[in-house]
Amino acid sequence: MSAMKLCAEADTFRHDERDFSYTIEMARELGFEYIEPEVMTGRCLLNVYGYCNITSLEDDPMDMRQAIEAAGLKVACLSAHSNLLDTVYGVDYLKKAIRYAYILGSPIVNTAEGPKPDWMTDDDAFRLMKHNLDELLRMCANYDITLTIEPHGVYTTNAEGLLRIMSLSDSPYLAINFDTGNVEVAGNDAVETLKAVVKHVKHVHVKDVARAQTGDHETGVTAGGAIGDGDVDIKGCLDVLKSVGYEGCLSIECQGVEALKKSVEFLQPLL
Repeated sequence: MSAMKLCAEADTFRHDERDFSYTIEMARELGFEYIEPEVMTGRCLLNVYGYCNITSLEDDPMDMRQAIEAAGLKVACLSAHSNLLDTVYGVDYLKKAIRYAYILGSPIVNTAEGPKPDWMTDDDAFRLMKHNLDELLRMCANYDITLTIEPHGVYTTNAEGLLRIMSLSDSPYLAINFDTGNVEVAGNDAVETLKAVVKHVKHVHVKDVARAQTGDHETGVTAGGAIGDGDVDIKGCLDVLKSVGYEGCLSIECQGVEALKKSVEFLQPLL
């Protein structure tokens, strides 16, 4: 029996135009044990009126924690996509997310490198990421929270870039959240890329995409279709994870409740 656990990723419900309580309700009804919320800085009018499930970091994290625990769920990861190439906004956003995650009881905060400006050289980009990571990882150590980097941009959707980012620090609080779909959308093979970086993986987004979606995207796509309906070798990715004894979550990222149900049906026999 695999020790991997299924998790409901909040992005699955992005297009349902409901607040986060709906995400909690659906995760509970479908029998999940783990959930992955998403947060943002500032205040969104759609969120205030209940049409968006991304929670503001200005809200009280204890409210979210109590609602999740009341549903019998646990937080596997806090999705806080920021910009590691921005020393002001990106770093401030992630610092707030780390504090939020601590109160929430989440062991992981997830982010990415963000879009690279055309004028920025690769060497400058990695120097900047190292500077920002050094500051963030000191804070992660204080709170005992892991910062995971997700394939989402020009440096992270390939093994070479991910490994170079991992080499920027020897902190045990730096790891990878591997996204099976985003790697494929960037034109790379998910299984081969995962093999190259798997020793750094602490969290996984399971996303399936069709080959037709690739080619004109550099980064990632919004939640894909049901797991098993696309062209990603999901079983191959799970086999790689099993080979190293991965015991973390498989956070399902698809589009809507029906796709989530179908995804669970596809994944359970593989586990």
